[in-house]
This record gives sequence, C-alpha cells and structure tokens, in this order.
Amino acid sequence: MKNSNFKSHIQLPSFLMVVIGLLLLLTSCGSKQAENSESIDEEVNELVESNEYKENGLNKLRPSNQTIDTEAGYRVNLLVEPDERLPRVANDNFGPYSDNRATVVVTRDADTLLVRRFVKSDFADYLDQSLSSSAILDGLTLTDASATTLSLEASVSVPHSDEQTVVTVTLSLTDSKTSMQRVATTNDSFGDDEEEVED
Repeated sequence: MKNSNFKSHIQLPSFLMVVIGLLLLLTSCGSKQAENSESIDEEVNELVESNEYKENGLNKLRPSNQTIDTEAGYRVNLLVEPDERLPRVANDNFGPYSDNRATVVVTRDADTLLVRRFVKSDFADYLDQSLSSSAILDGLTLTDASATTLSLEASVSVPHSDEQTVVTVTLSLTDSKTSMQRVATTNDSFGDDEEEVED
C-alpha cells in the first residue's frame, strides 16, 4: 500500500507537467502566428508607403511613366504624375493628397499622332459625390491598340481604401474623338448599369 500511494503522488505532478508543457507550446504557437500577422501587416504598410511620398505638405503618388511599342506600329507613352495646380484631395486619415494628371502621347517614328491629357474631372460623370471629393486619378493602363483606336483604363480611387471606379477610354487616332465607358466600380450608388459618353 505504501508503494502504491508513493507512485500515485509521483504520477500526478508528472501529468501536470505534461499539461503545462502543452499549454506553453500552444501559447508559443499563437504568439508566433500573431508575430507573423504583424510582420505581414508591416510589409504591406511599407509597400504602400514606398509608392507615396510627402512634399509641400501633400501626400503624393510616385510618378508612373510607361512606354509601350504596339503591334500596330506606333509607340504609346503613358505618364501619370502629381499636379499641385489641381484641387487638393482631403483625406481624414492620412492628410491631403495632390491629385494627378495623366498624359497620353502616341508617336510613330518622328511623328506625333496624338497628345491627350486627363484629370479626375474628365471622369466626373462616373463618380458620385464621395468619390469626386475624396478620390484621386491614380492610374492609366493600355488595354488594346489597333491601327485606328487606342483603348485605356483609367482608375479613380480613394487612397488606402477599396473605393474605386474604372473607366474605359477609347481614343481615335484618325479624328481624335474620345469615348468613355464605366466598366467597374466598388461604390454601390451607381448600381450595375454601364454608361457611355462620347465627345
């Protein structure tokens, strides 16, 4: 009997040690997952910040300058850059932003076929009041090029948010006419209908 009691007293602390060890292991794993999550968040923030800079009290997106040689035989240059002459855009969380101006230049050899500039107000028909006051023109992308027309996608969005409207811009190389059509928006005020405007 004495030996049996002695064994039971020894086994109970051993069991507790195993339980404590498991709890410590689980706590350690949870801590590592939290650290990994924080690390990912920091990397995302650094990536966002690397695309922006501050100048004259304004947040600005770094200029984007692309040159594309098309299969149609001409070259397209797309430049999107901050323009302090445009109305500044308020942002409650990050401070005011400088809006951007986008410039499209189409050339063939030494000839300039087309020059067109865009600012956010050119897309006003596709923006509700919230986007008009708090979004910036943040991107211009070439989507298609034929012998007579050029198709682009313009992005207007609120910095550091999911609010965005994308508009397709079609430029005619023969008569310089421009047509626009909203193709996507994350703002529900427009619904799902697409609109087309030509000028």
